[in-house]
Amino acid sequence: MQDHVSASAYMHRSGEQQAAPPSCDLAAVDDVPANGHKPGKAVTASVYRAKIAGHSRVVTVSWSRDILSHAFAVAISGADGAAAECRIELRPWQFWRRAGSRRVELGGGASTAPATVRVLWDLRRARFGAGIPEPRGGYYVALEAAGEVVLVQGDMRRDALRRAACAPAEAEAVPVARREHVFGRRRFAAKARFHDQGDVHDIAIECGGGGEGGDADMEMTIAIDGEEAVQVKHLQWKFRGNQSVTFSRAKVEVYWDVHDWLFSAGTRPALFIFRPIVLSSASAPAGMAAGLLDGTVATTGFCLYLYAWKLD
Repeated sequence: MQDHVSASAYMHRSGEQQAAPPSCDLAAVDDVPANGHKPGKAVTASVYRAKIAGHSRVVTVSWSRDILSHAFAVAISGADGAAAECRIELRPWQFWRRAGSRRVELGGGASTAPATVRVLWDLRRARFGAGIPEPRGGYYVALEAAGEVVLVQGDMRRDALRRAACAPAEAEAVPVARREHVFGRRRFAAKARFHDQGDVHDIAIECGGGGEGGDADMEMTIAIDGEEAVQVKHLQWKFRGNQSVTFSRAKVEVYWDVHDWLFSAGTRPALFIFRPIVLSSASAPAGMAAGLLDGTVATTGFCLYLYAWKLD
């Protein structure tokens, strides 16, 4: 499976073209690699577009957790080749690491001068869920460059601005994508946001059938907040596809690619993409597909990438 989704990824081997997802910021998404991910290690990543020292940059804030370690990392990159990274390991006995700052040099750009970026964090009051690497609240991770705060992740924005001792940037960082990994045998559950600051939704994916010899039809269902949103029968023939769904007054385009579940050797994940849709008119849910074509429905530019790993 490729690190990003393209039109060619939604084509059957027979050559029948499937609907391709609207173009998320693939360059930004590629900064959060899926290949080489270790099954069983919880990882989340949020990708932003931010203006740093006068230049557009991709900022990725990722969190990881397993039995032995807990960490977060901030990676910054640009089209001109400029790059910088800051990784912080959170050890239970190292209390001083739960709040601090670190300076990194954003250098290597072909046509831009190096810039100093300060990463600030405070996790002393952070609240974590069971097995979830990213805090649910009580924290901040912030970036400051050229005398302005360009990004704040977390619910303690005022504390971050006070700590940085400078004003927020006029152009705030824009969420581009979010990536999460879930694990299971037949059922995969996740709590995720369709917007970086949106409500948390319960996502449940179930895959069944196949019989003892694998002869019977495979089926898959995707439920959001307990309501079935997508049902796919004959999954071995419809292993890639998409469907518009509506729930709790929200509208989302859902894409799935479970080819590697069914046909690839070794441990490889299935990919599910959730892309919010904004209606520019009072269109009925039944008219969403037509709206995507005639322009009455617009996507938000944000995508949630959910990687589902099957465990033996």
